[in-house]
Amino acid sequence: MVSIRRYLRIPNELKPSQIFKQDSLSPSKIGLQIVLLQIFYYTTATILFYCWGKLAGYDLEIKKWLFSWQNIEFTNAFGLSLSLLWLLDSLICVFFLTVIVGRSKLAWDFAITIHAINFIVASFYTWKLPSFSWFFLQILSSLILIFLGTWTTRWRELRDTFFEGLVDPNEGGNQPVTSSQGHDDQTIPSESPIQLKDLESQI
Repeated sequence: MVSIRRYLRIPNELKPSQIFKQDSLSPSKIGLQIVLLQIFYYTTATILFYCWGKLAGYDLEIKKWLFSWQNIEFTNAFGLSLSLLWLLDSLICVFFLTVIVGRSKLAWDFAITIHAINFIVASFYTWKLPSFSWFFLQILSSLILIFLGTWTTRWRELRDTFFEGLVDPNEGGNQPVTSSQGHDDQTIPSESPIQLKDLESQI
């Protein structure tokens, strides 16, 4: 039993907590980020499609709505609704891109990678090239992730840079002062000076 656990144990360098501590250009870290973003991309779309299908009274065909491009049309309400849900999915995924990647220089790479994988999945699912409407929708979705993702990740980088070092741990705290009662080796904390108003002068 001990030997089986030893073989099933994940190596320390392959744990997600250790991978995220690696350099931002590490292949293992980039691969994990792509997998996580793709999972969140499809999971968010699944939740949106499920809620919309329940409210609209459609037969739930989540798999077909996710991986097929044949329902993406701009000539009917059903196709327009699916298109708007895909754009909303990209808008929500901006948050995941900011949290998981957090680098403005890599935001557009991951945005294009997500849609490139989506193109491959849709092509293999239908064994046909997607329509012009589907490609146009993917371009709009990519632009949302690229521009908003770059802006939010850059804001996060600037926020961390701006607030870094503003708070000095040595300032505003108690400073050791030598005691004046004959104990040269003891120190007592001196509190910051408190300014008192002269009340008699105000009467």
